[in-house]
Amino acid sequence: MLAYPITDNRVAGGALGSVLGTTIWGLENEPHIPEIDIKVNSISIEAETKKLKAKWTPELQQDIQAYQNLDAEVELTSLLSEHVALEIDQEILEDLVKGATGQVAYWSRRPGKFLDRYAGAGIVNSANESIMGADFTGNVSEWYETLLETINDVSAQIHRKTLRGGATYMVVSPEVASILEMTAGFRASVTHDEDKGEAGTVKLGTINKKWEIYVDPYFLRNIILVGRKGNSFLESGYVYAPYVPLQVTPTIFDPETFTPRKAIMTRFGRKMIRPDMFGLIVIEDMVG
Repeated sequence: MLAYPITDNRVAGGALGSVLGTTIWGLENEPHIPEIDIKVNSISIEAETKKLKAKWTPELQQDIQAYQNLDAEVELTSLLSEHVALEIDQEILEDLVKGATGQVAYWSRRPGKFLDRYAGAGIVNSANESIMGADFTGNVSEWYETLLETINDVSAQIHRKTLRGGATYMVVSPEVASILEMTAGFRASVTHDEDKGEAGTVKLGTINKKWEIYVDPYFLRNIILVGRKGNSFLESGYVYAPYVPLQVTPTIFDPETFTPRKAIMTRFGRKMIRPDMFGLIVIEDMVG
């Protein structure tokens, strides 16, 4: 087993965070040709089932058709599909937040309040003048830009652990989205005239053409989920695999009341593959 030749003791070398290592890589001193051992492991994933049903009165269907020119059956079927997708989205996001091991970092919304990025404790500037520099004297918008530095740091840690690249997207709450929208590199992708409203996660825009921003109305209000999406199955951090994409029952009418009923069902599997492709940022002082 080859030892990794570069170590970082954060102190030695006369500079904070200096990197020390050998001049010759261990791989170059190996007398034999190294060999990569590839194994394929399989695990059993049980398919989960989601079901949802709806019923409505014939009077409702007739009135909606007469006054709004809408088909109640079509609209309710669309709502059923949206809410099933919403439930699946929430379960996937919960898995990602609970399982993320890429990096956890901290940032405060209060301008000038510096935090230990990895511990979350407050830092007193006067006691760490050589490290932190002078007190923050900018405005609120400039302070919000420091959040991007924290995001970039988590992205770099994901790159270091996965050796595949940094983060490509973020999932945030509406409260955090309002902060990101104030940064200089934000570019909105929402066109209110064309886009149809959705019940769950929607794409808000991009930052510096580097990260895609998704907003979820039910997401944790002070958490940013930072993740990487690879370009192939071998670079997947999380897998969602529909087994039965969507099964819709025919509309069934009660013979006595003429009440129509309809239901949908889906079956799927989900599994966290590489938790180090996901990191978290905890934002403090969201209130006040």
